[in-house]
Amino acid sequence: MSRQLSVTGFFKKPSSGGLERGEKRGSDVLEDNEEGGPAVTAVLSAAPGAKATSSGKEVRREYRVQWEREFTWLRAEGGKMFCDICRRAKANNGFVKGCTTIQKSALNDHKSSHSHIESCAVVNQSVQMEKHVEKSQVACNEALKTQLKVVLHMANTSTPSHQYPKLIHLLQSAGCPNLNTAHTYTHHDTVYQMEEAIAATISSAIDDRIASSRYVGVIVDETTNITVEKMLITYLSLQQNGEPETVFMGNYAIPSGTAECIAAKIKDVLSGRGVAMSRVVGLGSDGANVMVGRKNGVAQQLRQNDCPYLVNIHCGAHRTALAARDASKAVREIDAYVTTVNNTYTYYKNSPIRTHRLKELQKEMDEHDLLSLKQPSATRWLSLERAVKGMRANWVALVLELEEEEAARDCPVAKGLRRQLQKSTFPALTHLLTDVLSVVNRMNLTFQKEDVNISSIQPVVNMTLASLDDLISEPGVAERKFNEASQDGRFCGITLTQPDAQAFSKLRSQYLAEITKSVKKRFPEEHLGIIADLDTVLNASRYPTADSALKTHGLEALERVCDQYGSPRGAAAPLVENDRMQRDFLPMKRVLAGSGNPSFRGSCRLLITSLGEMFPDFRALAEVALVIPVSSVAAERGFSLQNKIKTATRSRLSEAKAQHLMSIASAAESIDTFDYTQASALFKSMRPRRKV
Repeated sequence: MSRQLSVTGFFKKPSSGGLERGEKRGSDVLEDNEEGGPAVTAVLSAAPGAKATSSGKEVRREYRVQWEREFTWLRAEGGKMFCDICRRAKANNGFVKGCTTIQKSALNDHKSSHSHIESCAVVNQSVQMEKHVEKSQVACNEALKTQLKVVLHMANTSTPSHQYPKLIHLLQSAGCPNLNTAHTYTHHDTVYQMEEAIAATISSAIDDRIASSRYVGVIVDETTNITVEKMLITYLSLQQNGEPETVFMGNYAIPSGTAECIAAKIKDVLSGRGVAMSRVVGLGSDGANVMVGRKNGVAQQLRQNDCPYLVNIHCGAHRTALAARDASKAVREIDAYVTTVNNTYTYYKNSPIRTHRLKELQKEMDEHDLLSLKQPSATRWLSLERAVKGMRANWVALVLELEEEEAARDCPVAKGLRRQLQKSTFPALTHLLTDVLSVVNRMNLTFQKEDVNISSIQPVVNMTLASLDDLISEPGVAERKFNEASQDGRFCGITLTQPDAQAFSKLRSQYLAEITKSVKKRFPEEHLGIIADLDTVLNASRYPTADSALKTHGLEALERVCDQYGSPRGAAAPLVENDRMQRDFLPMKRVLAGSGNPSFRGSCRLLITSLGEMFPDFRALAEVALVIPVSSVAAERGFSLQNKIKTATRSRLSEAKAQHLMSIASAAESIDTFDYTQASALFKSMRPRRKV
């Protein structure tokens, strides 16, 4: 108990800041302690104007952290108490400005105040509104994702944009949960913007992969579209952790097809995508003079000015097609045969009545698996083989139908075609070409594969030449069947005219010799140059097993590789360090041999991923070798895609829209794995949206 100081102090009424008040607060602390265990207190600064007690001691207000459990809206800052709810509601009371009365009674008073109750109602409404908006936003995002899926599917299937509202209506009719009238777009401009957002998302991902590939190869080709515009299509070959890939860059209108114009466009395209020209080490093309000309071709211009280490490659598939064409032109009888096949196709194509009679005759002959007639084309690589197979399958029916046409209507065209088809050399050549073209086109199809690389060229060429040598020695499968079925000047019951086995034997030898010569001319070993050297150095599957032979393997090829990539070219620094590479060559060969002598691609993958730090120069060579394009088939497929998108009925497509559609279709993104989040963000950023 406090000691009485005087009689006056005994009878004096306690004040608000007196001792008794302090004692009462002490009892409050005791009650808190009894309820919640040992009190945890935070002592705030005394309120301004605090009075001293009769004992002469100043009373300090104590803030208790336990209050925050009871009053969840309570916050203490700078010696004052605040109400988060009132702050959020922007109310005008003491707990917004900061309450200096550090007492629990002040908290209770504020809790029951009209201002606080109104603030709670305002905040509650705001929270409910935010939840509603968030729910609506989720619904809008899901609806937009569904619409982007529709547009992505349309681009992948070359569906015109005007079909978009019908597809959306179809989904709504089918009960798609994410689509309703409030969350869907139908205007054609919106479809264009969705296509642009999807294409930009794909291009962004491609740019990231391009940036991570130290070196790249360029694949280009030119053509004319449906509106007679000169177009230049561009692809890039790159590698990701030892895995090569080819990506679409664009299809651009150019004013002319000169080498200067094409080279300038290539530079513009690459610089626009952030690709330095010094990174370009390969150029794949169709071998046209404007591309590979020694003086002023595109490859030469790029090599002289911007890409000192560039290697230009004539597409292997084009070479194969040219070899077959050269052999056909060199032998007069083969050229005449192709003309007859083409005339026969045209004769039936232009008359549905004749075509119907031919089909009816085939049904009577019980030949249900007959192939249709095909037209040989100078621009389609595999067309002649298909035409020959069609002629072989339909030869009997054709001769019989032409005989009926000649007898019934005295048609001179039918008579002339029948005479050509009935000559003994025609069916004999048909079966010979079936064997020969299957060999040549097998090489063509190999070069059309996406996983073909520089190590594939020489083995495929050698295989083709060996197969042609086998045909020179003895007939192939189809020709043997013809010889077995041809007896006494008749074949399949039809009399052959002008039989001359000796003349056909001479023709056969001449054609096989010509096509063998054409293949060797189009694929000379000495012209493979640095390609063959890179294969010799890096392809562990070609390493000899004996260590003594392994020591000397590839030394000459390595010297040529050093000259190509280890010598400065103008201002460009060499790609490899010659002395270190020659020193590391034998250890590198032993490591790859110890790893199981992997294939060319496997060796490059190991050098890039696992052995790069140990052999940095060979890692650089592997990165170069993987991106050198062996063929320009990607560009040919791109032109087919262009003609599928920009047709006679869609000839008004702008270059930008056609570019977007080609980018989407080339990437062939699955609707299940595409990044709709980024595409949605890009779509929303294009212009203010009311619905999203």
